[in-house]
Amino acid sequence: MALTRQQVVFTYTSSAGGDTYRFDIVVDAQSQVSVRNIQGPQGPLNGSSLPQSVMDDIQEATKVVVVLLSESEAFGGNTTFTGQTRRTVTIPAGVLNNTNYRVAYTTSDGALLTTENPTTTSFDVVAASAYGTPLAPKVVGYSVLTATTQGSSYSGVLTFTDADAGQKSVTFSRALATTAYRVVLSVGGFFVAYTVSKLKTGFTVQLGYTLGVGETVEVGYDVFV
Repeated sequence: MALTRQQVVFTYTSSAGGDTYRFDIVVDAQSQVSVRNIQGPQGPLNGSSLPQSVMDDIQEATKVVVVLLSESEAFGGNTTFTGQTRRTVTIPAGVLNNTNYRVAYTTSDGALLTTENPTTTSFDVVAASAYGTPLAPKVVGYSVLTATTQGSSYSGVLTFTDADAGQKSVTFSRALATTAYRVVLSVGGFFVAYTVSKLKTGFTVQLGYTLGVGETVEVGYDVFV
């Protein structure tokens, strides 16, 4: 069987005026990026009927996807859920020499999946609840991505513990010339993290979750100037 990836879909949501909007950023086999399947509270919409804040979010999401495309795929494939909440993917020996990678997922229904227990030889794909059934399996495409700037001083992983009170700061090895940089965060769990301050010398990340005693959470970051 010859397997060829035809497209990758990034599904986002945006809120405005108490309503939730959903849209897909699609990257086809020729690496062309487009916006599709815009859904509002009453169903499908076109760009002309969207609130300005949602249109701004679509533009920002497109930029983020372009950033993600600057990463290279080290390994990819599919795994199938038939009612599990977790599937382990094995990475062939020699593909990776460190765990500073992220995993992008493609699903048919936009389900939220996260990565846990990353090693150089495997990682776990985790769903919030039982995903798929034996009669209606869910096939998940995955891409193990290594950033082209992986060796930079401006990417890494923060490990939060309960002692951090929800905040950790990153200090650059040398100050930037501007604060107009973008920080892309990758959270290892079903909650959010966001940047609360940006200085030329570094930035602070706020975790949108209160950790219990002994709990830890990893948040990956990439800085793009």
